[in-house]
Amino acid sequence: MVEKMLPLEDFLKLDSDEQVEKLKRWKMKYTLKDIREAWNFKHSAQYYMLLKKLRIYERVVNKSDKFYPQADNQRLGADGVWRTFNEQSNSLSDHFNFQLNTTITGTELAEKLERIAYFLKGEAKNVSVKLSIVMSESDNKTELA
Repeated sequence: MVEKMLPLEDFLKLDSDEQVEKLKRWKMKYTLKDIREAWNFKHSAQYYMLLKKLRIYERVVNKSDKFYPQADNQRLGADGVWRTFNEQSNSLSDHFNFQLNTTITGTELAEKLERIAYFLKGEAKNVSVKLSIVMSESDNKTELA
């Protein structure tokens, strides 16, 4: 008997252990695309960001699928959240850093910003932002005859 996926609203009502068990079973029977579509996620990143917000990412995503560059003062907590060690206060603090330094199309940038917006939605902490968007000249210049 194939277990049907729960609607997202019902899934969010489960405790962490139940969420992890359901996702592990669903991953054996469904593709990520199936889960995304059932929960009306436009991008796979929304699924992964939800797992991180629920603090179950580490328990659900296969170790072989992950790569974490790690600074000397950063540690990944048991709950799956990166923390920066503050030597002055001798404590750990939550850490999120996203940098983008490239030239991409407006559509690609819009998709990345949508993902960031979804990730930050509901975040109560203050966020520092530096944003610079410059339109480059068209690559398709026409010559005058």
